[in-house]
Amino acid sequence: MIPEQAKLEIIRKRQEGETWTAIAEWMEETTGITVHRSTIQRWYDKEGDYVEGGDSRLEKQVDTYKNEATHYKKLYEQAAEEINNHESLIELLYEVTEPFKEQDLVKVPQPQGKRGTEPQSVVAPLADTHIGDNVDYNQMSSLNAYTIDIFNARLYGWASQILDLVEYRRSFAEIPELVIPLLGDMVSGDIHQELRETNQDNTMGQMIRGANLIAQALMFMAPHFETIRVPCVVGNHGRMTQKPPAKDKYVNWDYMLYQWVAAFCREQSNIEFEIPKSFFHVFSVCNRNILIMHGDSLKGKAATGDVLRTLTNMRTVLQYRTGLEEEVSFNQDEDADFNDATFFDSAFMGHYHRVDEFDIGTGEAHICGCMKGGDEYALNQLSVISKPKQLVTYWHPKYGYIGKEIVYLNRYDGSSNRFIDSLPSVWIHRNT
Repeated sequence: MIPEQAKLEIIRKRQEGETWTAIAEWMEETTGITVHRSTIQRWYDKEGDYVEGGDSRLEKQVDTYKNEATHYKKLYEQAAEEINNHESLIELLYEVTEPFKEQDLVKVPQPQGKRGTEPQSVVAPLADTHIGDNVDYNQMSSLNAYTIDIFNARLYGWASQILDLVEYRRSFAEIPELVIPLLGDMVSGDIHQELRETNQDNTMGQMIRGANLIAQALMFMAPHFETIRVPCVVGNHGRMTQKPPAKDKYVNWDYMLYQWVAAFCREQSNIEFEIPKSFFHVFSVCNRNILIMHGDSLKGKAATGDVLRTLTNMRTVLQYRTGLEEEVSFNQDEDADFNDATFFDSAFMGHYHRVDEFDIGTGEAHICGCMKGGDEYALNQLSVISKPKQLVTYWHPKYGYIGKEIVYLNRYDGSSNRFIDSLPSVWIHRNT
């Protein structure tokens, strides 16, 4: 071991040309500590040349770290500015985007004959639309095809069939409310190289065209309900980073799509949006709390154990909030999109491109299907190819979840009914 008091002198002697043997002898004479010359040499090679010509390498390293700190500070400031710009852009959307004209409510026929005494609600999630993905019919061995035009046809069919199902159910129950959770992966995105090469449109185009079409679907259904609520969570395909982020997860093309949809629909007074920055959200329907999240947080392939374990963890997270209620309510910004639910009864998720249901004790966990259907990736993995379908569920204020329908969407691929997939070359005009 080299004594601290000898280190600087060893460096000086070595820089003056003394041999390692002479330095070892000097140190033994002056400190009484015997250290072999090779040990001193190894120490010098590793640490001892921090002083060179009166200029410390340590000082150089400090300068390097300072420069790196300055660099990362600039990156941080740039990221913060981008987030602020993101927020400012969203505010601008609401100020200058020309909304669709408000639609008058239609007169809904009342139930005839024997009827339920309490109004029911319909919850119809829209999940995994993957707008812009190009699924080739030939590569899929005729199992499926998907384009923006096919999405448009399926979206129109989906909205129309919801109205048909609701009209049938209104023969025996009032249904004043429709809830449409948007569960993420609304755009195909560019997180994979092959998507960047094969998508029908770039991600910005996917977002704005998708927002335009989904907003039309909401406006199409709006006249038939007293209230339409649209809670939203982002998925993983719309992320703007190569790897899945933990922070600023909402900085996502899905989030932008939701904001554009809300901007297009803002004149329709009976459509309400809930667009949180959190990756999960809890809303209430018929005296039940419903958790929604995309589903990419699950580990595994959404087998029963995967779902139950994840939802148990989510219950723990929300229960933790109970102990913080007073602090949270004291510190909460009134304008924040904070959701103060401390429990949930049921859950809706997308991501897994199938319809499934699990009993979680207090209610059910639903996996809600996929607008796109099977694709080349699933086929090459020899995974189950599921038909394009979405879930429609019915809720009662006393009994909670009371039933479901599955809307199969490929039946509409050949239909001529479409929403209008066109936008002006200039989205926003100064005089809007």
